[in-house]
Amino acid sequence: MDNAARPFVPFLLTSTALGAAALVAAVRPPPAPREPRPAPAAIAIDAAIHDTAHARATEADAPGADDADDAALRGLWSRFPDAGGHDDAPVAFYYFHDGGIGLYRYGRIGHNTTNSFHWKTEGNDIELRWNKTGTTHRFGHRVDRSGERPVLLLEDDPKNPSVAGSRYTFVPAPLGHAIAPDMGSDDAPVLSANHKTLERLDNRLWMDLQKYATGGMGFSLYQLRPQGIDGRGTGWHHVGDFDDWSTEQLTYRATTTPEGRGTLELLFSLRGERATTAVQMARGRAPDGGSQRTLTLQQDPRDFGGAHTYVDAGPSFASLPAWIARRP
Repeated sequence: MDNAARPFVPFLLTSTALGAAALVAAVRPPPAPREPRPAPAAIAIDAAIHDTAHARATEADAPGADDADDAALRGLWSRFPDAGGHDDAPVAFYYFHDGGIGLYRYGRIGHNTTNSFHWKTEGNDIELRWNKTGTTHRFGHRVDRSGERPVLLLEDDPKNPSVAGSRYTFVPAPLGHAIAPDMGSDDAPVLSANHKTLERLDNRLWMDLQKYATGGMGFSLYQLRPQGIDGRGTGWHHVGDFDDWSTEQLTYRATTTPEGRGTLELLFSLRGERATTAVQMARGRAPDGGSQRTLTLQQDPRDFGGAHTYVDAGPSFASLPAWIARRP
């Protein structure tokens, strides 16, 4: 990867649980004044890959990342730690990752949106810089450890401005699965069965990644967990860019032939929306000269019923192919 073209390292999904510092976030240092916004230079999904790459890319940007105050904040802090894992459960959490990067997710378990940011602490203050807008917020904070679980108290929470102070409870890794299940799983197989044949579309990331003429890059992505014996599975649809994106939970049932033709039934659980589309898988040449699979949804419910083609970007909780990671 060309270092000059490496403005940030976006993190979309991870292969480890939250307790192993899994992160869904987009990371970008601020652009130089009056220069066009650069496109993202890498997608690193595997935790080991993104931790190493990001440590090198942001060392100069976050010199205080190892300070004690920063270490006390690392992890997931939720406004609704006991809301449960049902589709309609509310979600609002900050995730502070090391290296001065993080995210804020809000909405419902079944449908939510994520904003990424850079962060640092100075004394009793936290400073957040939102990656999408460049807006900066600075506010006081303290961690109350007098109860059963630590509570983060924010004096002027930019995501909850209607109250004088916000309370966010620390969420350990097992509970984190209910709050952000698409962020990682340790019970999914590394590869789908029969992956060398065309007919399997489960346990994969199916991504359409587009570079914009106006700058930046966006994506539409189906993240499908493994199917059960009855052909049913769970998953998520993500859409947005590497600063802000939305996530919608779904269940699906796929029936395909060895030649790659079949149908995909989808239920978007929170809305109760059902859709069925014909699908066609094919194998072609990747930009790096290797082989790649594509999946075309003839009536994609997340593209207003139009035909939409996605690239097989790897197992649903693993790293993307190198040719995507190097995409300028």
